Amino acid sequence: MKFVYTSIAVAALSLSGCASIMTAEQQSINVTVSNGQSAEVTVDDKTITAPGMITVLRDGKDKVVKTKADGCDNVTVIKKSVSPIFFGNIVIGGLLGSTTDNATGKMWDYQESVQVNCATK
Repeated sequence: MKFVYTSIAVAALSLSGCASIMTAEQQSINVTVSNGQSAEVTVDDKTITAPGMITVLRDGKDKVVKTKADGCDNVTVIKKSVSPIFFGNIVIGGLLGSTTDNATGKMWDYQESVQVNCATK
């Protein structure tokens, strides 16, 4: 019986922090422009020419796409949601695992694609 309890404890500890283990530290986001033109955009001090992919750190912080292109929205919010893996971790890893996932920011998923609204030229 002691072996069973020990096995359960070891399994619970090894599975804690599921999202932290199973989720990448960074996430790529596809940035497009509504008018089909290209525009220079910045997210977390990283700049690309959209349309294109930008990689952000999965840290749980709010992310915004900033642009200074004429006729385009200056700021476009990137929505985030709680990763489904996090909910499984609450059941399996309990408080320890969910706290780890929250502290690392890996409990969050950012939307995979975001469009900057720009006026048609």
